Amino acid sequence: MADSPHLLIVDDSPTQLSHMKIILQQDGFQVETASNGEEAMAAVESDSPILVVTDLQMPGMSGLELVEVMRGNFPSIPVVLTTSDGSEEVAADALRRGAASYVPKRHLQSTLAQVVRQVLLVSEASRSVQQLARYTIESTLKLSLVNDESIVPSVIARLEMPMKELGIFDEGERMQVAMALDEALLNAMIHGNLEVSSELRHSGDGEPYKELIAKRTNESPYMDRRVLVQMDATPEQVKFTIADEGPGFDCGKVADPTDPENLEMMGGRGLFMIDAFMDEVQHNECGNQIVMIKRKKTGEESGEEG
Repeated sequence: MADSPHLLIVDDSPTQLSHMKIILQQDGFQVETASNGEEAMAAVESDSPILVVTDLQMPGMSGLELVEVMRGNFPSIPVVLTTSDGSEEVAADALRRGAASYVPKRHLQSTLAQVVRQVLLVSEASRSVQQLARYTIESTLKLSLVNDESIVPSVIARLEMPMKELGIFDEGERMQVAMALDEALLNAMIHGNLEVSSELRHSGDGEPYKELIAKRTNESPYMDRRVLVQMDATPEQVKFTIADEGPGFDCGKVADPTDPENLEMMGGRGLFMIDAFMDEVQHNECGNQIVMIKRKKTGEESGEEG
């Protein structure tokens, strides 16, 4: 049994299981495996992985059922889904029920390790936030950010403080908000201000993508642009307004986040996740500002979900 920080991968296909294990081990992760949901729960209870990667469609306990059980019993352990073509609606349902992110199976090689690192960074930063100001009744915070991916987890941790102080959401819901913020902030920095296309992610093992980000981070006019963030939190809801200073994009091209053509693009995937995690999402006409709102569930809504 594993006694050090490790990931747990769940898939009923030995081939897929081996493929994902190799990808993550090559990226430096320690990995344990399970062939179904029941084995996975036994492994979680005995070994406490730091993150679970699960196939969505499995015999017996499905990935969706595993997500629900994990959220109820182990809310601090994030779950990442792997999805096949045609499972977008179920994936969206799983994200709403508590999954932290997802990866299309056709993009495992290029995307799985990056998504796992992304979720872990956000999760670890979230756990480090201290409870403060128990008498807070509302909170507004404004930030002006440079285009630096490395600061995003700390920014999210700062934005989570008022949510903890106000007691708006449970741990699973705060993780959903954190992942939506992660997608929105990175989108504003990289695709908005730096004008780097998500298409480059799948070109040359992602190296052209990284190289262009590094170049434009130190090149005008890109480096001079800022990401403006405003958070307005009350005991009933939290509202985030995130704006970049780039040229914007055509919102109509990503109006349907479940369109498989949009999901093929990492930008489309990000908007898909934001739409699943938040209760209300709005874009301005220029496409360089997003407003995201998440409301506290009423007692009746919580009961219906359970």
